[in-house]
Amino acid sequence: MESNQELINAYINNYQHSKQSQNQRKSSLKYFFGENYFNYQEHIFKITTSKLKVYFVWLKNLDTINITTKRNKWNILISFLNYTMEDHEEFLIKIPKQTINWRGSNGDRKDVKEIASKEEIEQILQHFKKYNFKHYLIFRLLIETGMRKGELINAKYNDINIEKRYIRTTGKTEDVAYYYSKELAHFLKQYLNEREKISLNNDTLFLTNRREKYSNRPFNLLLKNACKKLGIEKNITCHTFRRTINTHRKKMGCSNEDRKILLNHKVNDVNIESYLIMNREEYLVLFDKYNPYKNLSL
Repeated sequence: MESNQELINAYINNYQHSKQSQNQRKSSLKYFFGENYFNYQEHIFKITTSKLKVYFVWLKNLDTINITTKRNKWNILISFLNYTMEDHEEFLIKIPKQTINWRGSNGDRKDVKEIASKEEIEQILQHFKKYNFKHYLIFRLLIETGMRKGELINAKYNDINIEKRYIRTTGKTEDVAYYYSKELAHFLKQYLNEREKISLNNDTLFLTNRREKYSNRPFNLLLKNACKKLGIEKNITCHTFRRTINTHRKKMGCSNEDRKILLNHKVNDVNIESYLIMNREEYLVLFDKYNPYKNLSL
């Protein structure tokens, strides 16, 4: 009897004409089989109608993706099951229809804000690392720090402190600092060595190929194209990374106060504002403690 992975591979290979279609199906099936998702662990031939109903309820109430994405995940799983039944007469399952109703899904609200999973963070950064080192650094900074796109666009190359692992930027009202990992510090050091050789009056940290400062539009376009190639259906923008790291930190047990400090939100507590004085080393300890991406392959 073929293993689950062999059956999945057979289905994915049916779409080898389109890398995008293959990635989209791989991503969708992980929601059913993936360890960090629904985590179905038995053999595919043991899937029952009642188990599919349980999965549907789980998917319907998932609060990290919108209603369109949920429908796609469900439809691709059903497509996979139908494909498998065509090739294996010993596998037969009744696909639930009457009980499948998306009305009331908590992803059916306009105010639902999507976040990226850790797996999607890993995929996005590996994509940029493979194709464009500068873009990789840009998006890794956005992902690790949660800094705003405008802050990064306006950052100067002398705002980067490699030794103390922070980038100083101008926030909404004042100068702020964001912290990043040791590994990213290593890559930024390589980049700065080359950036400082460019003899220009422009001291902007990241320049376009025309050696100009980036506008607001290109980053989200780059991100949209990357997600499309990776088969990621979520509407992930640069600001998504700010919500994402804040959400993952909350799941790690990071307090609301510390999350605000790490994202440079103003902490509206008189005692904190008046008496909380932390040095750079203490901020680094806080960042490293609540870095949700430290065990990923970035």
